[in-house]
Amino acid sequence: MTPTLETPRLLLRPLQLSDAPRIQELFPHWEVVQYMASVIPWPYPDDGARKYVEYATAEAAAGKRYSWALTLKAASNDLLIGVIELTPTNSEDSRGFWIGLPYQRQGYMTEAVAAVNDFAFDVLELLSLRLNNAEANIGSHRLKEKSGAEISKITEDVPFVSGKHRQIGWTLTAEQWRSHRDSFYRR
Repeated sequence: MTPTLETPRLLLRPLQLSDAPRIQELFPHWEVVQYMASVIPWPYPDDGARKYVEYATAEAAAGKRYSWALTLKAASNDLLIGVIELTPTNSEDSRGFWIGLPYQRQGYMTEAVAAVNDFAFDVLELLSLRLNNAEANIGSHRLKEKSGAEISKITEDVPFVSGKHRQIGWTLTAEQWRSHRDSFYRR
């Protein structure tokens, strides 16, 4: 079961079906999806968010995935601003995330990543996470780098929504995360 996590400005609560309309509003923007895996349909269908939430919540109920809705603590409306997921059993990509355009470049995803990393290593006691991003996805690359992750693999011509790109594969160990945790926010 996906627990609720807190950061200084965010509440990460379990994803729920009522989040689908908000996801349908924030997610299908080129700037958000262009570096997502090609399994994401594009153009994004009208029922894409509902189908995604149904799948993600079923996976969470089966213990295969943790899916959080990022919400602002200061807002009284509990509106989703993005999503972060942890799939500990996925040996290729253990964590994924996105955040709506109005909320980008404000440090929210940094907070969410820190909370999920802490959960992965301190609660689940995972030894490492496998992470991936398109080489051109500078924001995702930077978050991995400053968390202490190390590049473990580069794969050519991986299909993303925007076409084929080099994919950077990372490994983040519990030890690496703990040694970078305190400075994670300051970089």
